[in-house]
This record gives sequence, structure tokens and C-alpha cells, in this order.
Amino acid sequence: MEFLSEVLRCFVPLFIIVSPFGAVPLFLPMTANDGLSRRRRTALFAAATAGVVLAGTAVVGEAVLAFFGISLDAFRIAGGALLFLYGMDLVQMKTPRMRTSQAEIQSGVEKEEVGIIPLGIPMLAGPGAVASVLVLRSGSSALLPLLVAIALLTATIAACLLAAAKLERWLTPVALGVLVRIEGLLLAAIAVQMVLTALRDLKALPV
Repeated sequence: MEFLSEVLRCFVPLFIIVSPFGAVPLFLPMTANDGLSRRRRTALFAAATAGVVLAGTAVVGEAVLAFFGISLDAFRIAGGALLFLYGMDLVQMKTPRMRTSQAEIQSGVEKEEVGIIPLGIPMLAGPGAVASVLVLRSGSSALLPLLVAIALLTATIAACLLAAAKLERWLTPVALGVLVRIEGLLLAAIAVQMVLTALRDLKALPV
């Protein structure tokens, strides 16, 4: 039960910031001229690319922080601030500053293999998702639960993109707006908790 709780604790913030449902309206125009088999291939490529990038970050993240001499608490504060800004962008329905730009989306339409770039990177496995994995790994999360959470997230991304045409029917602008705002609020709360935890560890706040 403790293992499942840890997996869920890792999965929730990653699901919110990657937002597989939010990728559907961007995936469809990029694959509008593709046949069914090629669209499925693109969906699987995008999910696999995101999964590999995030899993790789989980494995080598601590070594990267150690190499640059960055303390865990410093990264929690920086990562928490970054994710808070991202969450506020979602709540206000602004284009998140860490999300794919319109130029990247248009470039993706013109590319032969959009599943890797820009769908896999940076639309799904962008700076925010990478920062989240680093924060989770540098905190109390063990590697195995984090990798399981990333595997579940990868499967969720694949399922959402494979069912993109069907999801589009009920993901109306209003429904998507409500979903995005809820995700943003949850992400902002998670970010604040990251910062508070770091400040307590640094004895800057009373326990």
C-alpha cells in the first residue's frame, strides 16, 4: 500500500503538468493529413519519447544536481517557483511560458515525424515536466515508484492521443477550460508545498 501511495504521489503532479488531455487539441491539427495507421504511429512515438526523456531524467537527475553542486532544497525552491508560475498561467488560461509555442506547433505540422519533436519534446516532456521529475527524485521519492509513475503516465499519454478523435467530441472549449483551470490550481498548490518543505528543511520556517 505504501508503494502504491508513493506511485500516486509521483503520478499526480506529472499528470497535471504534462496534461495528456490538453495535448489532444494540438495533436489533431498536426496529424490532420495523416492516415489512421500513421496517426497511431505518431501517438505512440510521442508517448514513448516523453516517457524515455522523463525516465532518463529520473535516473540521472541526482547525478546532474550533484555535478553542478545544487542542493536538494535549492532545487525544490527553484522548481516550485517555476511550477507555480506554470500553474498560474493555466488558471488564467494564458499560454504557459514553458509550453510549446505557436511557432513550434506550426513547425510540427510541416515536419515528417512530429511524434518526437515537437509532440514528445517539448509539448509533453517540456521543461516543467523535467523539473517536476527532478524535484520528485531529489526529494523523498525512491527511483522505482517514480519510474512506475512515469510508465503509467506514458500509457495514459498514448491512450489519450490514440483516442484523440473521440475525445475531441466532449473536450469542448468550455470543458477543456474547466479542466485546465483545475489542473493549474492543483499544480500551484503542489508547487507551494514544495517550497514550504524546502524552507522547513532549511530551518527558515518553524516545523
